[in-house]
Amino acid sequence: MNLIYTNCLFLFILLLNLPVFGQNNAVYPDQFGAYFNNMYLVSPAYVPADTKMDLNFAYKTRTGALNKISTFNFAATRVLNYTKPNNHVIRLYFYNEKDGPYIHRTRAYANYAYKIKLGEDLFLSSGLAIGFAQTGFTAPSSTANGNSMAPDAAIGLSVNFKKIEAGIAVNQLLNSIVNPVAAPVKYERYYNSYIQYTFKLSPFINLKSGMLWRYLPTYSDDINVFGMLEYRDVFSMGSCYKYNKSLSFIVSAKLHVGKESILLSFIYNTPFFSKLPAWTDSVELNGNYSFY
Repeated sequence: MNLIYTNCLFLFILLLNLPVFGQNNAVYPDQFGAYFNNMYLVSPAYVPADTKMDLNFAYKTRTGALNKISTFNFAATRVLNYTKPNNHVIRLYFYNEKDGPYIHRTRAYANYAYKIKLGEDLFLSSGLAIGFAQTGFTAPSSTANGNSMAPDAAIGLSVNFKKIEAGIAVNQLLNSIVNPVAAPVKYERYYNSYIQYTFKLSPFINLKSGMLWRYLPTYSDDINVFGMLEYRDVFSMGSCYKYNKSLSFIVSAKLHVGKESILLSFIYNTPFFSKLPAWTDSVELNGNYSFY
C-alpha cells in the first residue's frame, strides 16, 4: 500500500513539471522568421524604397507530423509618384493561417500609405489598413462547423533618415470578436515597434540589421533581432533570433533584369536557444517581384 501511495505521489509531482500548451481566446497573427521581407505585415505605413510596384508572397509550414499547420500571405503594392519625394502607396494583401486540417483564420486588407519629405534625407510616412478577419471551423459533419467574420484595421507611422528606418504600428485596432462555434475569439489589439539600419562594410558588402518588438497584451512579447550580410544586392545570408522562441537561418538570392528584380528566400526556423520542443521547427519560402 505504501508503494502505491509513493508511486501516486511521484506521478503527481511529475505532472506538475510537464510543459503545458494552452490556448488563450485572444488571437495574434503568426509571425514569419524573415519578417523584414514582409514589412507591410509589421506596419501599414511601410513604403518600399525606389519601387514602382511590388508583388510579395510568403509561405510557412511546420515540419513532420505538424505539416498541416501553415501560414500563407500575398500582397500587391503600387507606389504612385515613386520618383518624387512624396509618395502615395496603395496595397492589397491577403493572409491565411491553418491550425491543422479543420481550423483556419483568414484576413484581407486594403492599405493606403503616404510618405512626405521633411528635410534632407528625412522622410515621414503614415498608413491605414482596413479589412476583415475571419475564423472558421470545418470539422467532420458529426461535429460543429462555423465561420465568423469581423472588421479589422491597423494604423502606423514610420520615419526614414538615410539608412535608418524606425516605426510604430497599432494592429487589430478594433479589438474585434468573432464567434465561429461556441466560444468567442478576440482579435486583441497589439503593438509593433521596429528599427532597421544598413551598414556599408565595403563597396560590395552591406550588413542589414534590425529589431522588432511585438507587444502582446495577453502573451509574452515577441522580441526579434536579425542580421543579414548582402553581397552586391544579389546574394544575402543571415539569421533572425526571436527571444526564447526560435532562431531562423535565412538565405536569399536576387535576380536583376533591366528595371525588374526577383527575390527568393529560404528560411529554416529552429527552436534553438528556446524553451520550445524540438518538433516546433518550420520552413518558409518568400518571394518578391519588383518593378523599378
